[in-house]
Amino acid sequence: ISGIEALVRWNHAERGMIPPGEFIPVAEKCGFMPEIGRIVITKAINEAAEWNRAGIAFGRLAVNVSGTELREHDFDAFLFETLEKAGLPPQKLSLEIVESVILDDEKTGIAAKLRHIRAAGVHLELDDFGTGYASLSHVNPNEIDRLKIDRRFVQNIHENGDNSKIVRAITELARGLGISIVAEGAETEAELDSLMAIGCDQVQGYSIAFPMPHDKALEWLTARMPKKAKLTVLQGSLA
Repeated sequence: ISGIEALVRWNHAERGMIPPGEFIPVAEKCGFMPEIGRIVITKAINEAAEWNRAGIAFGRLAVNVSGTELREHDFDAFLFETLEKAGLPPQKLSLEIVESVILDDEKTGIAAKLRHIRAAGVHLELDDFGTGYASLSHVNPNEIDRLKIDRRFVQNIHENGDNSKIVRAITELARGLGISIVAEGAETEAELDSLMAIGCDQVQGYSIAFPMPHDKALEWLTARMPKKAKLTVLQGSLA
């Protein structure tokens, strides 16, 4: 397990669980995203810090960050303060940003802020790679640690020759630059096998695990730890 991603969900009293694709655009339009984003980041970091202290092996925590959040003048200060209060090492956190944020950085100063955050040890991931308009000049190993190939190129990759060629080309490009690759949206064993054959570093999707709440995620992670490590964690929690 190389990492986990924190995803926000809205548990509506009448409509039940509402996916982010339905309410995030509305939140962005109404100006609520910075506040929502900070709530998600704070909660995710606090929970990851608890796991880290307990010896739970979760790799790295990934959190999505929008351009609206990054444009907040004190975002980096907020992030560092949250990490320090929780006691989570910056190296255990990864921020996921989309290509449009990079394209907009010259006017907003986001690039300098991201460099400041990365210099502190936080990892940066370029999310949904291949869906935006960023040129390859923005794929800089000095600024980005990881590329996440968009799920549209992963779906039916075992049957779609074009998708296979695209994923292979991106993987080889990233490998040549020393950047890690994550293939998003691997939902079947056939897709997973194809991605492994291509040589993708990491895979994310339903073929690995479905989205789950904090307590279920803890059970899932613990079940996949070596027996010796589990015993150490148990003894530590009982002490």
